[in-house]
Amino acid sequence: MTGFDHVSIIVADAKRAFEFYHHVLGLEKVARPDLGFPGYWLDLGRGQTLHLMELPNPCQGVKRPAHGGRDDHFALRVDELEQWAAWLEKKGVPFTRSHSGRMALFLRDPDGNAIELFECG
Repeated sequence: MTGFDHVSIIVADAKRAFEFYHHVLGLEKVARPDLGFPGYWLDLGRGQTLHLMELPNPCQGVKRPAHGGRDDHFALRVDELEQWAAWLEKKGVPFTRSHSGRMALFLRDPDGNAIELFECG
């Protein structure tokens, strides 16, 4: 193995998901080939991308835990976690803090996909 390349998540509405990831988390769109279904690729830095795929969700209806840290999730490193907490509050995005005491926040996108924001320290 030589590294991590991308993470793909299923969304019900690619445009709605893009708006969330772009306007709330600040991720920028990168070129995506025509794959035969709607979606976006977003830059995570260092050649890594997040793929939003508008496809039928095989997990639809599955009950998810309230705290994203106890669910499937991906984690993004951030600086100034408390500034992110204030930003999410301003945007009206609910989040929970890490139950382990780590410097981490957990939120969900409009489709319920769990995201961790954590500050290394």
